[in-house]
Amino acid sequence: CYCKTKRCSSHKQNTSKSHKPKGNYKQSKKQILMAFLTDDDYSVLVRTEIKDILLENYSETKLSSAEQMAVNQVKNYLAGKYDVKKIFEAEAEERNSHIVMIVIDCTLYHLYSGTVPKRMPEIRSQRYQDALDWLKLISTGEASADLPIKSDEEGNQLGSIKFSSKYPVSDNRW
Repeated sequence: CYCKTKRCSSHKQNTSKSHKPKGNYKQSKKQILMAFLTDDDYSVLVRTEIKDILLENYSETKLSSAEQMAVNQVKNYLAGKYDVKKIFEAEAEERNSHIVMIVIDCTLYHLYSGTVPKRMPEIRSQRYQDALDWLKLISTGEASADLPIKSDEEGNQLGSIKFSSKYPVSDNRW
């Protein structure tokens, strides 16, 4: 229960004392209220009719679940170099529009693959693959993005140095 009252419908026996809600109330409330994507974000990449078709047999929980999968997927690729907490806590116009687009592409792919995979438009598969390719380039350091870089408690940016070569590793013992 997420109540903060002395009387809770799910705990009728506990009317004299207040009780602690199950789980972490603040975290759960924040997750519910602070979704990274908004309904307006979808209007740029997908028509409302298509969104309704994808969700016709499902509630908003299906969309919410697909969004959460997409956000976590993007976080996993960006977490090595970038401050994912700052990236995904940003609201409205503060959000990076490219990250919003990537998350929407991943979300729509997950929705299609979970509902009507055989009717998935080729553009959805291609945009998802493009998003993954870009995320892989970012995670390997072959590309960079205009995103907040990880920093320590004092605000110093944490950089990583990567040594690589275009030549394969050889085990020559000179």
